[in-house]
Amino acid sequence: MKMNKDKDFILQLQAGQCVSCGICAESCAYGAIRMGDFPEVDEENCRLCGGCVQACPVGAWVMQRQDERQEQPVDDSNGIWVWAEVMDGALAPVSRELLGKAVALAACRPQPVEAVLIGGEVSAWADELIAAGADRVHVVESPLLSDFVEENYTEVLAGLVRKQHPSILLIGATPCGRGLSARLAAVLHTGLTADCTELEMDTDSGLLRQIRPAFGGNLMATIVNPVCRPQMASVRPGVMKARQKDTSRRREIVYHAYEAGRTDSRVRVLETVAEEVGGTSLNDSSIIIGIGRGVKTRRCADEIRKWAERIGATVAGSRAAVEAGLVDASVQVGQTGHTIAPDLYIAIGISGQIQHTAAITGARCVIAVNPDRTAPIFNVADYGWAIPVEEALPQFMNILNRCV
Repeated sequence: MKMNKDKDFILQLQAGQCVSCGICAESCAYGAIRMGDFPEVDEENCRLCGGCVQACPVGAWVMQRQDERQEQPVDDSNGIWVWAEVMDGALAPVSRELLGKAVALAACRPQPVEAVLIGGEVSAWADELIAAGADRVHVVESPLLSDFVEENYTEVLAGLVRKQHPSILLIGATPCGRGLSARLAAVLHTGLTADCTELEMDTDSGLLRQIRPAFGGNLMATIVNPVCRPQMASVRPGVMKARQKDTSRRREIVYHAYEAGRTDSRVRVLETVAEEVGGTSLNDSSIIIGIGRGVKTRRCADEIRKWAERIGATVAGSRAAVEAGLVDASVQVGQTGHTIAPDLYIAIGISGQIQHTAAITGARCVIAVNPDRTAPIFNVADYGWAIPVEEALPQFMNILNRCV
């Protein structure tokens, strides 16, 4: 149990006003307030619901607003940090991608690029991160951190940020990264721009321009955080490009001790269940064929799958194709689906609204097939073919037959 001795805890008792009436303890639905000479709050059980603040007849309990709390000084911050995610014994590819982007940002306004490794046995990945562009790697290794628990990882990362004062913190928008980034931003009282598709550095102000689709994907918003530090952004896997590895780089590795008492006792991982997913992952596919509303029949979609199988491609789809039942939601490409970066993307019957095109900017080559010559997909395609899908598919098959 951790009673509230922490001055940084959001809920604070103004002892000079308290009359020890005990009404707050009686009103707490979670049993988080204990009465002694004065009431004390159990921080582990407190849900910050504000019930005690409303119940107190003399206004002794206060919930501090964000602007009343001490923020990290902007002028004191320096460095671009990347959380290096290690799951199932492997370094997430998005970690290398973010390091590559961090190096590019640091070139615009010189500052160190640093990575943070947290887990049970993760130190072996430190050299890999240095080869990917990190100037310094912070390692927090403990058996207590073997299982990913948001509360524990947030405690570790927040502690490092408060000590080191990075200016920018980048996190991959993976299933684990999404929750961690949101919780961390709340703990550090800073902003978070989620699912960014581009990051830029303002060389004059040092502000990170965080760019992402907004208003349902109908426009691209550029967001900056001039007040709080670190400037936080999460980025979907596959959007950024990883740097070529340089195994000759030698940089600093800093090890930090983890205190067992900091583990959140309320949360334990009881079991991890691995689920097998058939087919090839979109992140591992060099050729992806995307189908959209223009593929009007299931028969046509099946023909595209046969063609894709013959050329070693993976079939994905737009949201319209998912809603029509032509592809599964697990292979949806777009703002509400996957972001991809294959060597070749063939968009068949896809109009190319910004919700979709924002997710294919990493593709090296885009071929678009659509009967509408004014379709937006042709604005981002390297090659376009204005022809109905039903007429294009037999010609694709004929070309394939001549090549094999």
